[in-house]
Amino acid sequence: MKFSVIVPVYNAEKFLKKCVDSVIAQTYSDWEIILVDDGSVDHSWEIISCYVKKDSRIRGVKQENGGPGKARNTGLENATGDYVIFLDSDDYIDPEYFELLKPKAEKSDVVFVDVLRVDNRGKAIKKETMSSYKRAGKDSFQRAMMTGKAPWGGVRKTVSLDLIRKNDIKYSLLRIGEEALYSFRIFEAAKSIDFLDERPVYIYVDHDGSQSKLTSDDPWGETVKGLKEFIKKDAEKYEKFANTLNAFNVIATIVSIDRITQMYCGAERKRRIQERMRVYLDNYDSKYGIDKKSLVRKARVLLPFVKMGITFPIVICSNLRRMVK
Repeated sequence: MKFSVIVPVYNAEKFLKKCVDSVIAQTYSDWEIILVDDGSVDHSWEIISCYVKKDSRIRGVKQENGGPGKARNTGLENATGDYVIFLDSDDYIDPEYFELLKPKAEKSDVVFVDVLRVDNRGKAIKKETMSSYKRAGKDSFQRAMMTGKAPWGGVRKTVSLDLIRKNDIKYSLLRIGEEALYSFRIFEAAKSIDFLDERPVYIYVDHDGSQSKLTSDDPWGETVKGLKEFIKKDAEKYEKFANTLNAFNVIATIVSIDRITQMYCGAERKRRIQERMRVYLDNYDSKYGIDKKSLVRKARVLLPFVKMGITFPIVICSNLRRMVK
């Protein structure tokens, strides 16, 4: 079994060597790396070129900047392995990742992996155990992934390349939340899933330049809209998932108001919050309820206020969180 490791690269010269070296150090050797330079303006391409010369399993692809979704799609187009592993250029992996993964991948379309978040110095921050959903059932797990209750990210799962290509599954081209539609379609297509739960094998480095820290005041608004538009193409599917889409809409609204509170003040803050609440109403389907089980606890607490259009509790929580930091 061959693993295709896809690494989107954008101005990653500080982290790229550690990332690639962690693949080279794998105890399982049947793999390839596809390094997709997404229009970097630093020395990333020079680093990629050096690795390509050193190891025939490493390939580099250079393209104009199009965002992480486009870069991952380019990687998928160039992959030749049996299973796809996504690795962000500022992260790294456990040396036994592929060896532990192989027996599970042989029996499953998708294998989820546990993640360890660390700071810049490698100090552990928290574990994100995808394996906590091992007994949840596919439907509950899928809904939790739709809302973000279960952490998003292509890096948290390995997927059969045959499944991806037979179903023409791709990432969206959104700058943030580009993985949501990909993940939903993977769940729809997969006949079997498993979990690599021996230990966290993916090390996510939490630093100021991380994709999750982009300064958008509405990071998930377009993601909600795009996912809803896709699901609505199938009336039966929409009937099934409409309440979870409503739940995702709630979470995206809370996240946006929190961001707006952090980034603006006074009349500008008020105006932007009012505009964001109009987006919430536009995306909310009143024919269906809200899938509360797929909301994180904070969102369940704030849900009644969002439904009534009362936003000051979210603003207060945001301000309190900033004070604690």
